[in-house]
Amino acid sequence: MRKLLLALLLTTTLSAQERVLFIGNSYTAANSLPTMVATLASSANQSLICSQQTLGGATFYQHAQSNATYTKLASQSWDYVVLQAQSQEPSFPFGQFQWQTLPYAIELVDSIRSLAPCAQPVFFRTWGRENGDQANCAAFPPLCTYEGMDSMLHRHYSLMADTTDAYLSPVGSVWKHIRDTDSTINLYTSDGSHPSLAGTYAAACTFFTMITRMDPNSITDDQNLNPGVAAAIRQAAKDVVFDSLALWGVGAYDSQAGFTATMSNDTLTYTDTSLFADSVYYDFGDGNFSSTPNGIHAYGQDDFFTVTQYAYRCGKVDTTAILIQSIIIFAIDEDVQAHIDLRKLDQFWPADLHSLTLYTLNGRRLWSADPGNIPPLPHNTNSLVILEATWRNGERTRQRYFTNQW
Repeated sequence: MRKLLLALLLTTTLSAQERVLFIGNSYTAANSLPTMVATLASSANQSLICSQQTLGGATFYQHAQSNATYTKLASQSWDYVVLQAQSQEPSFPFGQFQWQTLPYAIELVDSIRSLAPCAQPVFFRTWGRENGDQANCAAFPPLCTYEGMDSMLHRHYSLMADTTDAYLSPVGSVWKHIRDTDSTINLYTSDGSHPSLAGTYAAACTFFTMITRMDPNSITDDQNLNPGVAAAIRQAAKDVVFDSLALWGVGAYDSQAGFTATMSNDTLTYTDTSLFADSVYYDFGDGNFSSTPNGIHAYGQDDFFTVTQYAYRCGKVDTTAILIQSIIIFAIDEDVQAHIDLRKLDQFWPADLHSLTLYTLNGRRLWSADPGNIPPLPHNTNSLVILEATWRNGERTRQRYFTNQW
């Protein structure tokens, strides 16, 4: 029954839809980014259910104080929760960012882990304004240009992601790549801040790639963009995101199976070293199983076995396996000795003897013989071995035997 249950769990994991909640403001709401992400995924034969909790101009502080945000967080079992700050706040000087933005980013991630414990937090790294933030340029010169503002956004969003073990969705980096490689693609609306359809398409391709871990060139929906423009944007998402998923934290917090195994004769001692797992399950390879993370298992058999660990987190599983050898050390009854002379078997094979086998002390078979096949004895190693005799009446006897006796 346990094997059947395990198979059902694996099947469920593979067929489950991913649920994504976007928390942000007008940058997220523009062109209905969450809906576009789901639509692009569908065009690539992937199923994403995307929802949003947005408020125009909302900061992390406002979301952290919002009952509506927490109600939305608690409403479903989300797989990903995306956090997008007010467009300027993460670009401000570090001291201001440290008291005005970072604490509420941490508070929101803590709330995600409390209300939606299976959700992976993702920071939506936005983009520098087309000509910088002129309203704050005099107070903080790095904001005077697109390049300066974009650099500050990247630095502070990266810090928020690193501080909270979150993914960093590098939408702004994809925008920068497009700006650097094809200036004919206009990512902005006329205000030089909000995304055009192409800008939102670039964001959607980025999120598609982060969540599905698939090449964005598998997307077949151009969202009414010029096909050449849509293809260029997908390629930018591949270059920046898909080709460097680990750089953005993707997979870093998945459950990772791992355990150590030591053998003493036929007894396995195993210790769980998995990461980010809610529970683990062992298949010892001999028909026995355990959900105890650390323990001992006795095989009682002389053979090789594959020990497999399944590490679960929120219905998803990772596996790893180790090949071990179980060895039975022979116990010799000193009162039952066969007293067989191996050197004379060719001339004097006992009539009531069925077969003979030589073993090392750790149970490895060295040699075997029967009346119709008596091969040469192993090379003289001047060591102690075990001679097992099987008699025609079904009895087995064993005796110590020194190889220098032949």
